[in-house]
Amino acid sequence: MTRLRTVIFWRIVIVAAVSFLLSIAFTYYYYNHILIGQMMEEDKAKLSQTVRQLDYMSDDISKFTLTLIIAEQLQEFYKTYDQLDTFDQFKMMQTTFKFVDGYKGLRKEVTSYAIVLPDGRVFWNAAGNDGYFSERLKEPWYLNFVQSGAEYGFTEPHLMLADQKPTSETTIISYVVTVRDIEKPGQTIGKFIVNLDYTHFQSLLDFSPFVNMAWLSDSGNVLYAKPNGDNQEVASLVNDLNDAASKEGAFRANNGYLLVDRFETSGWRLATFISQSSLFDRAKIVLYLLGFFTLVSTTLILALMIPAILRITRPVMRLYSAMNAVSSGNLQTSVQINTGDEMEKLGNGFNRMTSQLRTHIEESIQHEKDKRELEMELLLSQLNPHFVYNTLNAVIYMAQKQGNEDIVRMVAAFIRVLQDAVRTGGDDSLVPLHDDVALLRDYIDIQSYRYADMFKVEWELDDQSLHCLVPRILIQPFVENAIFHGICPKDEPGTIRIAAHEFESLLLLTIEDDGVGIEPERLQTIWETQQKKSTTGLRHIGLNNTKRRLEHLFGGHASVQIDSEVGRGTRVSIRLPKLIQNNL
Repeated sequence: MTRLRTVIFWRIVIVAAVSFLLSIAFTYYYYNHILIGQMMEEDKAKLSQTVRQLDYMSDDISKFTLTLIIAEQLQEFYKTYDQLDTFDQFKMMQTTFKFVDGYKGLRKEVTSYAIVLPDGRVFWNAAGNDGYFSERLKEPWYLNFVQSGAEYGFTEPHLMLADQKPTSETTIISYVVTVRDIEKPGQTIGKFIVNLDYTHFQSLLDFSPFVNMAWLSDSGNVLYAKPNGDNQEVASLVNDLNDAASKEGAFRANNGYLLVDRFETSGWRLATFISQSSLFDRAKIVLYLLGFFTLVSTTLILALMIPAILRITRPVMRLYSAMNAVSSGNLQTSVQINTGDEMEKLGNGFNRMTSQLRTHIEESIQHEKDKRELEMELLLSQLNPHFVYNTLNAVIYMAQKQGNEDIVRMVAAFIRVLQDAVRTGGDDSLVPLHDDVALLRDYIDIQSYRYADMFKVEWELDDQSLHCLVPRILIQPFVENAIFHGICPKDEPGTIRIAAHEFESLLLLTIEDDGVGIEPERLQTIWETQQKKSTTGLRHIGLNNTKRRLEHLFGGHASVQIDSEVGRGTRVSIRLPKLIQNNL
């Protein structure tokens, strides 16, 4: 035993050491090849989202501006202004700026507009045609755009007055578009400038999660820098970005990674630098957790494996003893294992198995008892049937001598009912429908003498259905209920309709009366009625008994449905599997 424990101990130590080294190797690999990649993908997605937002904003502004320049009012200004006298020119300028000012509310970032004619004259909606805006067009932001030869696009940020703040200059980004005659697309008729508040772009970038960020135009000019343009890391970022030229994506840089994304519409670039130290700071909680779990798992291997191995043998011996007891016939055996692991589940499974086995045996015994009770319910009371037959045959002989044919028919029917009542055994639990109908006709004949002119029976039996097998005395309880509880309480004659049809693989039986019906509350509990002694002196098979027999013989393949309406009658529908004598 000591040698075995030593072997187990050293093997557990080896497993713990190997798992510790493998965990360290996995942590290193996971950080360098997976975790950093995931963080870079996340940062690329964030950067791309910011670019898309700026791109959407610039695209909306572009569409907004293009919508204005094709407007009839603005086109008319460019084409007819020089042809008007001074008064009409002033009036057209006022009307045109009023028109474009009406659109300014659609874009909250728009501060002002400017109309530039081909000869260089400028009209600014904030101050008409004064020289302020003309001087602004001599600045690099506009000259660089003109030199680029672009038809339309955004300029670099620049300072100028905004019509909302006419006393102080603010940072503006202008969108310049070349205006063409919509009737002569090849003819340029001027330029249209939309001045935009830079803070709307800046606020979007200020909320970015990146510490270092640079926004460059397609010519390499800095449009935005975070935290500011003098920061050494930002300056280095701009240099790296310009060195990367048209590249975009993720690139290795000094002690980190450079992420670059490009605008689809304007060619601008947005870049950020992710240092190795920041990556480690973001991932260190994961690395610490991996290290902690490695140490804990190694400790747990050493602390738990040895007692766990020793704990296995005792439950196994308990299960072994319990199985021997069950194999000897003691089904009351159970095991109690409280280890909290698979051994406990195995013990619980063994207990469930023995419990289910006991339940199955008890159900089998109860099933046999129910079967015998159903057979006994078909017996008459313990009187000598031969004495009864002899007595009734004597009554028939006397009635025939006196010529009373009604007594002869009623007693003959009664004899046939009694003969059927004393038949027992499982071999005749199912009979052809024509035999059950013949017995039912005898029963109806007897009741017709007792309740003369109270009811009549209408038959609708398919010839094919008469050969189908049904449980003995299946229809009689429902006919009995129709007479006693449906028609008799009505105090006037009634009709009972009995039908049998085949439908695919089913035999459909229907018993319907036009009696007083059954109240809904009573209908819900109809199957709970226990068998009672018949007041007719004949055998009485209750509805509950009939349902139990159907369940015993057919399981869930048979059904009985009772539908009733007070004052209109009751309908019983029975569905049975279609069985023919030759099929059994």
